[in-house]
Amino acid sequence: MENLNFFNFLFRSPRIIFGRGKISILGEQARILYGKKKNKKLNAFLVTGKSSLKKSGNLNRILNNLDKANVPVFIYDEIEGEPTTLIINRGKELAIENKTDVVIGIGGGSVIDSAKGISGLVTNGGIVEDYHAGKRSFDKPGLPFIVAPTTSGTGSEVSNNAVIIDPARAIKQSIRGDKMMAHIVILDPELVLSCPKKYTAFSGADALVQSIEAFVSKSSNYLSDIFAIESIKLLLPSLPKVVNDLFNLELREKMMLGSFLDGLAFATSKLGAVHGFAHPLGVKHNINHGLVCGLLLPYVMEYNVELEHVQKKYAYIADIAVQSEIIDEVDLKIKDCPDSINDKAVWIIELIKKIFEYCEIPLHLKDIGITEEDIDDIVKDTKGSSLNNNPRDTNKESLKQILLNAL
Repeated sequence: MENLNFFNFLFRSPRIIFGRGKISILGEQARILYGKKKNKKLNAFLVTGKSSLKKSGNLNRILNNLDKANVPVFIYDEIEGEPTTLIINRGKELAIENKTDVVIGIGGGSVIDSAKGISGLVTNGGIVEDYHAGKRSFDKPGLPFIVAPTTSGTGSEVSNNAVIIDPARAIKQSIRGDKMMAHIVILDPELVLSCPKKYTAFSGADALVQSIEAFVSKSSNYLSDIFAIESIKLLLPSLPKVVNDLFNLELREKMMLGSFLDGLAFATSKLGAVHGFAHPLGVKHNINHGLVCGLLLPYVMEYNVELEHVQKKYAYIADIAVQSEIIDEVDLKIKDCPDSINDKAVWIIELIKKIFEYCEIPLHLKDIGITEEDIDDIVKDTKGSSLNNNPRDTNKESLKQILLNAL
């Protein structure tokens, strides 16, 4: 059944600053956010990854900018891989010890989710596990909070949740609340130039998956469709080009804008079965989130394409692909787009496979170490709002069949 609540939606968004070189106003924005004059010291807690920001030279640039604005910084660079309860709980304690006024998250989705969690925990108390268990909620505003992504993919900068792994219980679960959202988002495509090819591909695949899943979600609506369509228009032709032209600032700009728009799309609607699968695969098998999302998208699309209204939306994406002329610009070895809605819907699935293959994303679960013996265990832990909002209803048998098809 098509979504009957198409004209009902809730829209949330931080203050957005987009443009080349905009990271140079970070210190100024921190002061505006907190409301302190320049002659008053403002303590910042900078959450980032272990090395990428430093290697790119952007860390020194950022620290110099904050120093000029009289913003002393404590650097918390312990984020490696996906965020965990241990990392975020420790970050909260350090932020309190350092009398933090403003939390700044600069990095990929894991860094942003970590910063989001730290900001919220400082003011609301407790540990991540309390929120996982539903014993606490984010009732108070978090510390003033600024983010600047260094990848184009997760959309975390505009969402109200953080996805966190609890290693002790082997679960990956969201903590969420509108008071967790960033106050200011700085989207500077120059920060993404140093992202390596592999992670450019993985994060870009995640962005494209999110825009497509938001577009066909049971909770899709008038506004989320606008964001999803514009995101797809930017991402679909840019992704296969940027992986072989990493320092092309115009392509990086389009990828960052597309990722931002897909974040608005899924934050205003929901995601689908791809993201339902991604959580247990990420926790149990330590597989990169964007990689597994890109791998599984075509197989979930093949499952969803049985629905007539989904066929129409997939056919619309096919038209976007043809109009973008990406097929002529990149040698994807695919036949011309057919005319009927059903055939277009099938064709776009094949094109997406070709695009991901071109970006060196594996097409089969066996290529990333998953065996048939793993599938029942993955299906057992595939659940949540993403699964519930998949356009076509699922059950244990259908979920298993999707994974078998992807094997």
